[in-house]
Amino acid sequence: MTNSLPGFGSADTRPHPMIPYAMSSAPPGFIARLSIGKKLAVAFGLILLLLVGSFSATLVYLSRVNSYVDRHQRITIPGVVTAAEMLRNVGEIETRMHQVREHLSGADRTAGFAAIAGIERRTLASLDTYQATHAARTHPILYGMLEHHGRTDLAEQEDQAIVAIADGITALRAQREDLAATRVPTPAGPAATESTYEQVAARTQDAIASLIDVHRKIDVEMKIEGDRLVDQARTMVAGIIGVLGLLIVTVYAIMKRQVANPLKRLAATADRVAHHELAAQFEPWPSRDEVGALAGSLTTMLTSLREHSTALMRKTKELEAFTYSIAHDLKGPLREIEGFSSLLEKQFADSNDAQLQHHIGIIRTSALRLTHMIDALLKYSRLEQQNLPRLRFNVMETISSLLVDRQQFLTGTKAKITVNLPYSDLYGEPVSVRQAITNLLDNALKFSRHTAAPAITIGGQQTATEQWLWIRDNGIGFDAGQADKIFGLFERLHSPGEYEGTGVGLAIVKLVMEKHGGRVWAESTPGQGSTFFIAFPTQVP
Repeated sequence: MTNSLPGFGSADTRPHPMIPYAMSSAPPGFIARLSIGKKLAVAFGLILLLLVGSFSATLVYLSRVNSYVDRHQRITIPGVVTAAEMLRNVGEIETRMHQVREHLSGADRTAGFAAIAGIERRTLASLDTYQATHAARTHPILYGMLEHHGRTDLAEQEDQAIVAIADGITALRAQREDLAATRVPTPAGPAATESTYEQVAARTQDAIASLIDVHRKIDVEMKIEGDRLVDQARTMVAGIIGVLGLLIVTVYAIMKRQVANPLKRLAATADRVAHHELAAQFEPWPSRDEVGALAGSLTTMLTSLREHSTALMRKTKELEAFTYSIAHDLKGPLREIEGFSSLLEKQFADSNDAQLQHHIGIIRTSALRLTHMIDALLKYSRLEQQNLPRLRFNVMETISSLLVDRQQFLTGTKAKITVNLPYSDLYGEPVSVRQAITNLLDNALKFSRHTAAPAITIGGQQTATEQWLWIRDNGIGFDAGQADKIFGLFERLHSPGEYEGTGVGLAIVKLVMEKHGGRVWAESTPGQGSTFFIAFPTQVP
């Protein structure tokens, strides 16, 4: 048996050299006189100003880039669409004209010419729209970009294509009007006229195709300008990042000298204390800033820790002595029970009395299990101030084993136990989880035994963050206002004469769930039974 806590019991009480803090004899400067909060405020203020400036400049460049993107969406794409529509209209005009001349006569011929006239009007309207909204000369910024790139020839080519298209549509309209005025076409005339009409339509289509090509070249120039602006923005951002980096390095150096290094020296002594060197000493800090307040608080904490450590070591020794004494007193009779049951098992091995052999087996198994539980409880006692050693285990097997153990207590009773868990694995400490489930099951059996048809359900639910396990009974229940009280140590809702118990079982359940970082609660209605819930976190630390 150990005589002290690990580390604290063997604490070196010899004096240790105190860690010296460097002190400057020169009067403190402006930065040194500031508190840590003000130092951080100044540093972050400078960084914020630089960030705001860089953000504003970046927004300016992005707005310029976005303006070209917007022009691409408002000018280039609609312009190409408009030109493509004109090209499609000219093709449709040519097709309809051939149909009118070759296959229609009378009223149908007149209607065909009218339809062609409508298409001509739509084409001229599209050309006017293009010239008014999509041509380069109608947008000063776009034309200025072409001048800057030395590509004003594209604007001239665009103007020439627009004029050629307008002349072509006008010529097609004139020929259509001439054909419409001719009542009876001559056999030789249509062929020559059709050839001329097709030539004009072809020239018009070529002019539209040239317009589309010029428009695409202008779009290429817009993309080149956008790339140039992006490169300028990148250069500017790189410069701002450089200045920001220099500012951050400067702030880091100041904060390290004024804040980090003093805290580091305090942390060195705090680390010694954390490693149970309670003889370490914190030197008082000469200034009255946050570091000085921290040094004073650490000194007070160390004094209190020494006092509590001494008292804790004394109580721990007493508890260890008591625990090992009780364990030794219990293990002796258990070893005797296990030994005699083993002898009885051998003596009646050839007996045909199956019930006797079963009872002997239960005695031996129970003695061994109780011995293991004592060992586990001793381990639990040692780890009471620590986290329980958790692992993933099969909780269904634990419940099945528990029900087998409880079978002898259920003999002669009418209790019906149903297990319906949606999961089988659980992350926790198996011994303590088994103890918690055992306490809840015993509680349900105890308070439902006077029911006409006792029914107990062990169920569960799995959420995104927790695994719930509940035990529901149809026993006497209790007032919902007592739901928190029943988990207190030695808290009872009934006298010992009504229901046996120590008032510790549910307190143990609560302690086990606290060790697992989980929850425990109960819901009940008097006369209708109770449901006890335990929830385990699903996230493995």
